[in-house]
Amino acid sequence: MWKALWIVLALAVSTSLVSAQAAPTVNPVYRRAQTMVNDGNAAAGRALVDSMIAVAQPGSNDYAEGVYWRAVLAATAADAEMDYRRIVVDYPNSPRVEDALIRLAQLEIARGNYDGALRHLGRLASEHPESPARGRAGYWMARAMFDKNDIQGGCIAIADALARTPETDTELRNQINYLNQRCAGVSLTPAPVATAPVQSEPATSPPAVPPAPVSSAPQTVAPQADSAKPVLPQRVNPPAAEPVRVTPPVLKPAAEPAPSPSTTTGEKVWSVQVAAYNVRSQAEAMVARLKKNGYEARVDGTAAPFRVRIGKYATQSQASAVQRSLKAKQLTGFVVQAEVK
Repeated sequence: MWKALWIVLALAVSTSLVSAQAAPTVNPVYRRAQTMVNDGNAAAGRALVDSMIAVAQPGSNDYAEGVYWRAVLAATAADAEMDYRRIVVDYPNSPRVEDALIRLAQLEIARGNYDGALRHLGRLASEHPESPARGRAGYWMARAMFDKNDIQGGCIAIADALARTPETDTELRNQINYLNQRCAGVSLTPAPVATAPVQSEPATSPPAVPPAPVSSAPQTVAPQADSAKPVLPQRVNPPAAEPVRVTPPVLKPAAEPAPSPSTTTGEKVWSVQVAAYNVRSQAEAMVARLKKNGYEARVDGTAAPFRVRIGKYATQSQASAVQRSLKAKQLTGFVVQAEVK
C-alpha cells in the first residue's frame, strides 16, 4: 500500500507544486524526463536525470537541481526522502530547499507522522519567513494539525495560509477554502494557559494571646470552665486552585449548497479533484491509471492547468463522501464545483 501511495503522491504533486511557487526556471531536459516518467517510460526518464547530475559540478546549484529532480521522479518514497534531506542539509542555499521541506512534510503526513511533518514545516517558516511557499506550507500544516485533531491549531494555520496565497493561485485557494469549512465557529485566539498559583511555605502565625512571663517557681493554674475559654480565631488556608479545563469550541457544520437540480450543459456539479498538470498528456496518463483502478476520472480544462477530477455529483455531501473514501485508500483530493460539459 505504501508503494501505491508513493506513486499517487508523486504523480499528483510533481507538477502542481513546481508551478504554484516562485520556483526557478526549469531546464527543458528535466521537463522531458518528467513527461517520460509520467507516460510510463520511467527508466529512460530517470536515466536522463542521472546524466544531468553526472555533468554538474558537485556542490553547485546545478547539482542540487539534478538531485531535486531525481527525488521528484524517484521510484520509491525512501529514495525521494533521502534526496530531499540531502538538499536541505547539503545545499541550504539552493532555491529548492523550501519545496524539499514541504515534500518531506507530505511524506511524513502520508505515513501518519504528523509531528515530523510539523517540524519540517516549522523549519520552513522560521528559516524562510518571507518565502512565497509559506501559503502552501500553511495548507499542509493545517492538514497535519487536523489529522492530529488539533482543530484550533489547524484553523489558525489555514487562516494564515489563505492570507499568504495570492488570488491568482486558484488551485491552492480552492484547497485552502475546502479545509476552511471545518473552522466555522472556531475561535482563532489561543486560549490563555492556566497556571496554578505558587504557594509559599505558610508563615507561623503569632499567638493571639501573648504568653505569660516565665517564672522560675512553679505556678498552680486554676482550671477554667469551658464557657470561659477564649475563642481564638483560626487560620483558614484557601483551597488549592484546581486546574482550568478548557472546553473545546463546538464546531458548526458548514452550510451545504443547494443540490443541482439537473446535469445539463452549463449546470454545476460537484467533483473530487486529485491532481493538476501543465501538460495535458500527463493529466491523461493519470486519468488512465485511475480508470484502471475503477475510478470515473476525467481531464477538465482546455488550457493549463489540466485538472484530473473524479465523478459528477449533484450535491457537495455526495462528493465529500467520495473524497473521504479516497482518503481512506491513501488518495488525496478535495471537493470542487465544476460545469457539466
